[in-house]
Amino acid sequence: MQVSSRARGFTLVELLVVIAIIGVLIALLLPAVQQAREAARRMQCTNQMKQLGIATHNFHDTYRKLPYAYEEQSVNSATNRGTLFFWILPYIEQNSLYDQANLDCYANNRITNGRGNKAARGQVVEAYVCPSDATSSDHIYNPDWTLASYEFNYNVFVGKGSTYNGTQNSTQQKLADITDGTSNTLMFAESLQRCGSEGTIWSHGVWNVKWMPMFGGGMDRPSGTGQLAYGTTSVPQSVHKQSGCNSLRSTASGHPGGVNVAFVDASCHFIPTTINGVVWWNLVKQNDGNVIGQY
Repeated sequence: MQVSSRARGFTLVELLVVIAIIGVLIALLLPAVQQAREAARRMQCTNQMKQLGIATHNFHDTYRKLPYAYEEQSVNSATNRGTLFFWILPYIEQNSLYDQANLDCYANNRITNGRGNKAARGQVVEAYVCPSDATSSDHIYNPDWTLASYEFNYNVFVGKGSTYNGTQNSTQQKLADITDGTSNTLMFAESLQRCGSEGTIWSHGVWNVKWMPMFGGGMDRPSGTGQLAYGTTSVPQSVHKQSGCNSLRSTASGHPGGVNVAFVDASCHFIPTTINGVVWWNLVKQNDGNVIGQY
């Protein structure tokens, strides 16, 4: 007698069990994927900060001085205006953007197409944006200004006391002025593009420090009513979003646990938000002669 056999399919219970197992595996995998993505973003951010350090050194090699924190002066009947991040554009392969601004990053003229220097300061510079900084989706504050995730150390590039109220036309500093050592002093640190009701604009001027791409001191000019955090309480914030961010505290990042920094020797490190305030301020100051301590 011939016995017919029929293929047996999955029962509903078996199918549900398989789906549940797949769901558990996906749930276990997602955190690992997110961690891998963040590790890649953090590495890209570190590489970008490294390039900022190298660009600054190349500028110093050319002019024997560090870039201006912010310059606004007339040279040969031409106005020169821009922050440090404008002056190093040629050293991060942004020559065309630098040339468009014609040495005047802020003014609304000097560009023959009628757009003024929106043609320069209205352009997103990807090298100035950390991929982990999600506080602005398009990196634009308004058509006149674009945002950044990095700031320069006021003490290194201005060379004044932290309560001095102006960066405009401050004397250009030299590497020799950093007597604490280039491997013991911060040059750049991360910030958030949008922080509270303000943000970080790479080309912004000197009158309102909440928008300036700097940390470690400085006041509004000329009123002096706004003071950036300085001293032992100016450690990086742990906030990762625009809400709750204090623009006067300045340094913050989209990375969990801390911020990327670049030292004056162009080496990059990750500073935890739990860093001791005294140690942090010793890293910010360029000539206090203090021993750094562990961080």
